[in-house]
Amino acid sequence: MRFPDRLVLGVLLFQLLLLFPKDTVAQREVNVRNFAQLNGIFSSGEYAPFWLTANRHALSSVQTINGYARYGAEIDGNITPKGNWRFALGLDVSATYKQDRIFPPNQLYADVSWKWLTMSVGIKQRVAEMRGFATLSSESLKDKDCMTLFPNLYASQFSELGTGGLMFSGNSAGIPQLRIEVPRYVNISGTKGWLKMRGHIAYGLFLDSDFQESFTATNPNAKYAKNVLYHSKAAFLEIGNTKHFPFTMEGGLEMYSMFGGDFYSRKKGHYLSMPRGIKDYFKAFIPLSGDETTPAGEQANISGNQTGNWHLAFTLRTKPIDIRIYGEHMFEDFSQLFFFEYQSNREGKRKVVFYPWRDMQVGISIKNKSNFLKFISNVQYEYMSTYDQSGAGYNDPSDYYSEQMDGVDDYYNHSIYAGWHYYGMGVGNPLVYSPVYNKNANLLFQGNRLKSHHVGVNGSWGSKHLFMYRILYTYSENWGTYYNPYPERKYTTSAVVDVAYTPYKGNWVFSLSVGYDKSNLIGENVGAMISVARVGVF
Repeated sequence: MRFPDRLVLGVLLFQLLLLFPKDTVAQREVNVRNFAQLNGIFSSGEYAPFWLTANRHALSSVQTINGYARYGAEIDGNITPKGNWRFALGLDVSATYKQDRIFPPNQLYADVSWKWLTMSVGIKQRVAEMRGFATLSSESLKDKDCMTLFPNLYASQFSELGTGGLMFSGNSAGIPQLRIEVPRYVNISGTKGWLKMRGHIAYGLFLDSDFQESFTATNPNAKYAKNVLYHSKAAFLEIGNTKHFPFTMEGGLEMYSMFGGDFYSRKKGHYLSMPRGIKDYFKAFIPLSGDETTPAGEQANISGNQTGNWHLAFTLRTKPIDIRIYGEHMFEDFSQLFFFEYQSNREGKRKVVFYPWRDMQVGISIKNKSNFLKFISNVQYEYMSTYDQSGAGYNDPSDYYSEQMDGVDDYYNHSIYAGWHYYGMGVGNPLVYSPVYNKNANLLFQGNRLKSHHVGVNGSWGSKHLFMYRILYTYSENWGTYYNPYPERKYTTSAVVDVAYTPYKGNWVFSLSVGYDKSNLIGENVGAMISVARVGVF
């Protein structure tokens, strides 16, 4: 059976499940929800406007005209009468026009949960960690769960006012994985609610081998990869108890790894395979140096493409407003993991080198809970810098120069792996423009040294909040990379205005988005996105 046949069969099975009589559904304590959507982008310029493309889980394209028809459904409920064991099955598929990603589906997953612990298998759209405040919703929708269940559909999308996280932003499609997680904060025993934790461990597989090979077809020097494996893990702590004090502090660590894989170029053909045995899964979990089966650079440093970022956030909740200040700092391998590191020279002598963290993202989010300017729900500002990258010099001790230098982190790129992207869309922050923008058929990030300022505002108005809106404005300056700097500094101004209308009767949603770019990097682009959706059980 071909994949399209299986997809159609899966949709039909979901529709059959939706046809259960209501009393049967109630007896089984099963919740059913679904939606259908038509979406189109029409623009002029070199590309579709940036904010009509970025952070939409790859349900978008840089092509000036593109679109999709989409259907999604989820069924969840209790496995045991007390509800300690629960399940969820999700399907989200689309037929696209002028978009690079045809396979896999947007979402296809099965979750099993026991109390606060969840095992998730498949493809799932996820959002960046520890951002601003959510959520924005319309009271006119009968099934509000649909608005938060599918992250790219209206209210959940309107609630993201930032640019996305440094290492994960929701810019790319979901990576298929097996994930064990504590998705929401749970109290740590004995702390009386003052200390909570959450986190996850996941292993998966990048499925974009054919895309990478096709994208690089016209560039004999470009490299591409197949069968690359994925790993991520995270741990977060929250200190504070809002029942007794309105201030909380959160912190945590995310780490990501690309490992295994086969590597090719048009000039060399197949030229390298990275190991993918049991011990390599362990090395992805605890970053270790490569062995004799890996290239010399991997033996001197960390095996695979190891990256991550630190999080810190402070939240103050008052009657008129809530204020959240947050920050992220990213690192490559062990470079910039801490404020110091041990460096060894050729003779094996070690020294401690201290350095400040210059690259980071910091932001402030304000939630309006008062009757003043009621049509404004949230305001958010972000500053981001990836300019420094530990400095401009890098050296492993050798006969030519004995001292170790850990600079030129070259964010999102790697000497072996094609880079931190999936189907050409960056998994990290979209302001480091994704390889799909490259005109030279190369899958490298060509402008990863930047500084940016960003502002976002959202809200609703009208009886029962029939209208929702979001406004984003971003200004960034880009210097290229250390290895290939731009001849002159590049600048980009990007803006978008999103408006959604939800009629009071029925579960229909209509939206219009207008985007604009002015840039000497991605050109001057203007366009609109029109979308119609029906949500709820139908």
